[in-house]
Amino acid sequence: MAKFGLITEGITDQIVLENILCGFYKEYEDLDEEIFALEPPRDETDKKQAHSDFGLGWTAIFSYLSEKRFRDDVLNSEYVIIQIDTDIAEGFNCSINQNQTIEEIIECVMQKMIEKIDEKEIFYQKYKEKIIFAISVHSLECWILPFYKDLKTEKVSGCFEALQRESKKIKVEKTYKVYDKLSQKFLKQKELKKIISKNKSFEIFINTLPTNI
Repeated sequence: MAKFGLITEGITDQIVLENILCGFYKEYEDLDEEIFALEPPRDETDKKQAHSDFGLGWTAIFSYLSEKRFRDDVLNSEYVIIQIDTDIAEGFNCSINQNQTIEEIIECVMQKMIEKIDEKEIFYQKYKEKIIFAISVHSLECWILPFYKDLKTEKVSGCFEALQRESKKIKVEKTYKVYDKLSQKFLKQKELKKIISKNKSFEIFINTLPTNI
């Protein structure tokens, strides 16, 4: 049984989450061997997405959440983490405006995903202790950026471009290898804890992780 199963928009998100988990649970040796990519599936030999359609993103997640495969994956994992960026929230009918709080945005996206999980049969309420949401407002790059720029105020938009500007030693592009390098600092628990307060959606995710696994 997998300790953590990852459901993400892409493989770059998977390696970032894996590094976060390994840093957060620093005392758990070889945790990386118990973290599995559920969606999208990944070819472990070359760290590439097992299917070639990189444009599916959130639509693939929503389709997967209503499938029997998702329910089987939950039953065969201790925990599953579902990651999605909110920059595309309007695509699944979560209207976002500047007056909304981070918490309100996350709650809307969560509810849309729960509706999809329960589309064919009621499942979420029974197994919600095993399901963890990693909802990044508005992109996962916003969780990484504080390692590369000392932010006086929280940044939730344009984070990919900001990361490209601020990362002096790593050329930022959407590959597994690059995002592994960009997120290496998450592996250091002290460094991870330093930036928790820099991004509210990251803080919310960290606070939903089980304290003991």
